[in-house]
Amino acid sequence: MLTILDEVTGGGGIDIQSVLFKVYLDAMLRAMFSTEFVLSGGAITGNTNMVPSVAKGSAMSLGSLIGWAAGTVTLGAADSTQPRIDLIVATSGGLAVRAGTPATPPSPPTPTAGDVLLGAAYIAAGDTTIVTSDIQDMRCLRDWGPTCIKKTTTAAVFNNTSAAQTLLSLVLPSGLFLAGKVLSVRMGGDALLNSGTPTLTLTISYGGTTMFADTSANHTADTDREPWFIDFELIAQANNDQALVGRTLKGPAAGVTAPTTGEGDAWSSAGLSGPIYGAAAVDSDAGDRTLLVTMTMSVANAADEFVLDFCTVDLR
Repeated sequence: MLTILDEVTGGGGIDIQSVLFKVYLDAMLRAMFSTEFVLSGGAITGNTNMVPSVAKGSAMSLGSLIGWAAGTVTLGAADSTQPRIDLIVATSGGLAVRAGTPATPPSPPTPTAGDVLLGAAYIAAGDTTIVTSDIQDMRCLRDWGPTCIKKTTTAAVFNNTSAAQTLLSLVLPSGLFLAGKVLSVRMGGDALLNSGTPTLTLTISYGGTTMFADTSANHTADTDREPWFIDFELIAQANNDQALVGRTLKGPAAGVTAPTTGEGDAWSSAGLSGPIYGAAAVDSDAGDRTLLVTMTMSVANAADEFVLDFCTVDLR
């Protein structure tokens, strides 16, 4: 059976550079520099029509994590006299087709910014069926790590509220966080607790299951700001078995001896710190799952403020 490379050259089987090399090279360069690449899934198979099937998958597009459900894409009708090459891509809006122009020999179209290349379909003149051998796999898979899949560097300020405040909400597409994968989460900022005897409650959940929740001791009102830091690993021990291990750091509840520069109390022996652990049994291959981290202040007062300065999530 002829492959796409044979077909575009009339069965001559010449080097892929003649038709697809530049497009694939561009995709590899984007993958190397962490802008567009496939993290999982996305394989394409032909059917008995012009509607190939695409497996569910996930990718990074312009620095953002995207995912798509298994589905199909529809290729336009073949030209009556000349072949063409269409590109099948994933975008933040789902799966899409970038149609080529009929020509002899045909050339692939230019991808749109943010396109994650999945495959190239050769459509012969007069064709009514696209089978798997008509499709060249063009995925640049990056299944090693670490890969930064989320980064926040703009400060988010929460104050005058006793409602749970979201520090991190990350949707992990179905089929991405499977057995053997690890998510490394780091976040930090500072807090002002200067009203009454407020407490802070940290909650971490995965797929709707709370893995860890704890409320701090009562704080003494203090005009000095205190830094905080959370660092944890979420481990996929199986597709439906997750473990959480990490630590938290924060200034003392009893008040801070302010430093001459910066914030915190480096030499305090009463700082709030300690290891954290949790577990969940969520099937990460049966649907999209959300990793959620929230912080709740017990007092709604303008003098109580919690600031998230950064958050990073790495996948490996």
